Amino acid sequence: MDRKLCIKNLKKMKLVAHRLGYKMTNYPENSLGVLKTIFEDDKLLDACDGFEFDICFTKDNIPVVIHDKYIDDISDTYGMIKDFTVSDLKKLTFKSRKSIDSLSKKLSYKIVTLDELLLFFKDNIHLLKEKIIKIETKDYIYTNKFNNDDKNLKNLAVILNKYPELHPNIIHLSFWPLNLSKLKKIQKENGYLLTNNDFLCDYSFLVFLTKFMPYLDNISLRIRMRNLPKKDKKNSKRVNKKISFDRKWMRFTDALKEKNIKYAVKKFGKVNLYTLNSYDDVKELCKRISDEFFEQYKDKIYITTDNPFYIRNIKN
Repeated sequence: MDRKLCIKNLKKMKLVAHRLGYKMTNYPENSLGVLKTIFEDDKLLDACDGFEFDICFTKDNIPVVIHDKYIDDISDTYGMIKDFTVSDLKKLTFKSRKSIDSLSKKLSYKIVTLDELLLFFKDNIHLLKEKIIKIETKDYIYTNKFNNDDKNLKNLAVILNKYPELHPNIIHLSFWPLNLSKLKKIQKENGYLLTNNDFLCDYSFLVFLTKFMPYLDNISLRIRMRNLPKKDKKNSKRVNKKISFDRKWMRFTDALKEKNIKYAVKKFGKVNLYTLNSYDDVKELCKRISDEFFEQYKDKIYITTDNPFYIRNIKN
């Protein structure tokens, strides 16, 4: 594809802010400071058509806003989210990732619960308007009847049901289809509003499998990420293990193809592409899609990015 035409079209697309769009601010990812900064700046807010963030569940089954299931990389303490209560976590100080360079190394924050974040959106619904709120459940939550995972999803359903005014905005997304189907089942059983969902596809064959998932409302296609962090002695073993896994995983995960975009649009009416964070990512996208195809489907494509403002203003 002609790169200038590609970038021109990208600027007009709907852009979802990954991890709340933290790269538009000096605040750490998934912190309330990110949202407050964006909502106070019309240019930043106008650049976003939605906000994406991740949740993990505490020992007392409360969803908190955090990307990884451990706190090693973003606090001075080590451990898994599932081993702390919300009260325990609220006593800790969180910062930007130790494993990456950041402008926000000196800024700290208190971990945010999903309830607190949705309350912020509710209080600012006049500014939020029709912007998407994408809530990602990271892990395979519902496994068997002998653990508390069913209680996690039940609590998630209760919290989502507290905010009917946000129902049109909210999307539940996950790599794990069972998370998506189980939440809908719980919502149906309790007479709650049903949350739209989005299946994160990292492999092309998973796109094919969505034919057998009647509960899906949309899918997201991964483009291989670049500029991943590297292992470092200053990181905990758990962080370095995750970095090593991600670097190997990214060699093979890649679902972003013209035929997959076409399938998603035909089946769901739209498709999300994630994540587009750098100029290298943009160049890679331009290689994948023809001019004719992009022109035909550009109105059906959403882009997830750490910095929507950057994509809106990227130079040709």
